[in-house]
Amino acid sequence: MSRETLLPDRLENALLTINQLSKILINNEALRGSEPEAQLDHLDVDAVMRAVLLISAQAHDDFCEIINSAEVRP
Repeated sequence: MSRETLLPDRLENALLTINQLSKILINNEALRGSEPEAQLDHLDVDAVMRAVLLISAQAHDDFCEIINSAEVRP
């Protein structure tokens, strides 16, 4: 498989992962201060947020590469 065929799949997987991680954070924060207690502490939340940042940066690079390769084609 060429890089051009892998990029759209990788971008889709990154966006789906970001979506699921954001749901985890939202659900965790909704439970903060209630019963049952939130399962993620502030260090866990920070780690998930940093993962989202890393994945989103790569997804942005993949998106730009897809757009740039589409512009080159006649």
